[in-house]
Amino acid sequence: MGRHAQGAWIFRIFAIALAAMSPVPALAAVTADAVGFAGGDGCSNGRIAVTLTNSGANSGAMRESWRATNLAGATLTQGEGPSGFASGTSTGSFPQLFVSSQPVNTLIASYAYVGDTPPDATSTAEFVVFYKCSLPVAEVLLTCFGPYGTCPQTAQEAMARLSLPQIPALGPLTLVLMAVLVAGVGGLALARRT
Repeated sequence: MGRHAQGAWIFRIFAIALAAMSPVPALAAVTADAVGFAGGDGCSNGRIAVTLTNSGANSGAMRESWRATNLAGATLTQGEGPSGFASGTSTGSFPQLFVSSQPVNTLIASYAYVGDTPPDATSTAEFVVFYKCSLPVAEVLLTCFGPYGTCPQTAQEAMARLSLPQIPALGPLTLVLMAVLVAGVGGLALARRT
């Protein structure tokens, strides 16, 4: 195989890999735009406020589900039902009243998703606020929002995420471009040897 044929073959492989990693648009989707703690001490109520955008054929937001857990693994509240979010960009909240008030300094994760049940990344958005309940206002330790599967869903998962060392990573496009660069340099080195 000649030098030009080798180079063209390498670039075709990486072009196919780049195309395979490109996101495919969904027909009906809910996109997470923001999440925050809605105020208060959070020891008896895990209020979170969310902003999301519904798009697609059926406005996306058909169901919603919520759950709050503490670090010991206990479920403090949970529920599921039809979505109260309108089409387009909406802001709303999940009050998440706890069965019993938690002691001050308890670590709690208030989690919710909006979209389909069962949820999947193409049509469902998720939100979580991990916080320490304290007086007069809770201390937020972690917030996360994105497609389903992006965020921790329990206090134990949120704590594990906080405990992990943060390792810089490349995004999919940058990773493919770096691979093309390395392959190109390798191809040049092979071409010089033959």
